[in-house]
Amino acid sequence: MKKFSKQTILYSVLVILLSLIIFDIYIWRHTESFLVEGIRKEMKKKLSLAKALVGDFQFDEIDKNKMHQFAVEIKQMTSLRTTLIDKSGRVVADSEILPGDLKDVENHLNRPEVQEAMKYGSGLARRTSATIHEKLFYYCEPVHENGRITGFIRLAMFSPEFNERMNFLIGLIVRSNLFFILVAIFATYTYIRWFSLQLDKIRTPLETQREKPGFKELSRHRYEEFDLISKEINVLAQKLENSGQILESQKEQLMTIFNSLNEGVAAFNKNGIAILHNLAFRQILEVSEDYEGTIRFYDWIQFPPLIEDIEEFLQKGKPIKKRTKFYGDRYIDYQISQLKMNDIPLAGFLLTLVDVTHLQQLETIRQDFVANVSHEFKTPLTSIRGYAETLLSGTIDSKKQREKFLQKIEKQTIHLENLVSDLLQLSRIEKRKTEDLVKLKPVPLIKKILSEFEPLVQEKNLVFHKEIPKFEEKIRIKANEQLLQTIIWNLLTNAMQYNKPDGQIWFRLMIKDHNLRMEVEDTGLGIPPSQQERIFERFYRVEDARYQFPEGSGLGLSIVRHSVDLLSGTIGLTSEEDKGSLFWVEIPLL
Repeated sequence: MKKFSKQTILYSVLVILLSLIIFDIYIWRHTESFLVEGIRKEMKKKLSLAKALVGDFQFDEIDKNKMHQFAVEIKQMTSLRTTLIDKSGRVVADSEILPGDLKDVENHLNRPEVQEAMKYGSGLARRTSATIHEKLFYYCEPVHENGRITGFIRLAMFSPEFNERMNFLIGLIVRSNLFFILVAIFATYTYIRWFSLQLDKIRTPLETQREKPGFKELSRHRYEEFDLISKEINVLAQKLENSGQILESQKEQLMTIFNSLNEGVAAFNKNGIAILHNLAFRQILEVSEDYEGTIRFYDWIQFPPLIEDIEEFLQKGKPIKKRTKFYGDRYIDYQISQLKMNDIPLAGFLLTLVDVTHLQQLETIRQDFVANVSHEFKTPLTSIRGYAETLLSGTIDSKKQREKFLQKIEKQTIHLENLVSDLLQLSRIEKRKTEDLVKLKPVPLIKKILSEFEPLVQEKNLVFHKEIPKFEEKIRIKANEQLLQTIIWNLLTNAMQYNKPDGQIWFRLMIKDHNLRMEVEDTGLGIPPSQQERIFERFYRVEDARYQFPEGSGLGLSIVRHSVDLLSGTIGLTSEEDKGSLFWVEIPLL
């Protein structure tokens, strides 16, 4: 922003300089004209005197020596170089040039002083001489005979006094200009200081009231112009104070309505700091403290899935709408979208939340008991009924055959029992009806689980590899023994059941990106790429797996996935058909 004082000094100096330049040009031209006019009068007087003393002469005479003598006589009388020029502009005599050298002298008809003499009866010009290379004044008058111009007499004068006077004038102008500029700058600076003092009398009371509530009117000013400014400030301040009270009242009304909504709403700026939110937002996210305008969203919300989606939105800018399980048995719907005002995108985002726990519970019941359970129960029940009807028909007399049928019924009954057990376990995990999560040391527990599983692997004639490094520090996770055992046991059971004869199983434990990573790899059937996305669904099984291990429930990996979710972890796999699969689980470290 430009300062008034600097601008005033700058403009003042420019105006003064422009004025001085115009004045200097005026003085220069008038002084020069005055001096030149004096020289003209002096040269005219000398030429008139010379013509009167010498008498008339004829330019038609061809005697160059006589013409030269005439030019020399005029010079002797005037002390000025004399040049005689005929009416055609040819130099016929010159007091400084011998008659024999005149042939090299150019025609003078177009010289300014000659042209002026032809028009006005006399001519004066100042220029550098081509012969003596000095700046001279040339004065010329025509010679008449019977009213006709027969030639011209021209005098040339070198005037050092003229140059001295002009140089003195230059020096005088420069000194006077410097004096006036300094005086003008001082006067302008003094005026600006005075002007600033008058403004301070208005600004100082305003600065003292900047942090105070209300407004105290400015007092009257000594000068009328500044007093008008003070009055206008008082009027404007009163209007602003009234407007502020109205806006504050409207804000309170809007916030009352805003906090009455059941949906949680919060607006964040481009830095992720909350600029506005309602009471429902804090209640849904179980945030007790109000951090509005102080910290970023990831230090306030403290719900990892939502934080990750917000970061994804900030990177890609695409709206996100999801339903997810919240802490406890609650579910929430949330939407992240661009913050807009009058359909114009702003630098920030809007987060809306809805508690949909009841709706999700109904959806879970419908999915679990209508679609999945009915499908998985049908096959073993049909088999049990068939064998039972055959036995009841009395057509089988062989005791051995009856025992065989009874064994198959028992096997299908055990399968149903395992299925029910897995369903109950999955239901407990989904509803978080498990032991509370605590801080525990996972490595000793994992070693214990592996030692219990190792005899089962040996019975299957499989090679079991364990890769558990020696960690430099004691690591801890938030979990419980039941969930951790469920995850590892189901992954290892799948690797054992669906492996090839004489196959191998690897269990690896490592730290990756501040997560405890567990990997279970086998040399089994593998999973086709088209089915890998669905492998964690309830009851979903690859066709080859159903044939190899029909007793499986198809709930193991679904249990693992929900258990990992309960631990705020992630699960994934890489698999190649007929070569084997690798399942990995990552649980955040404390």
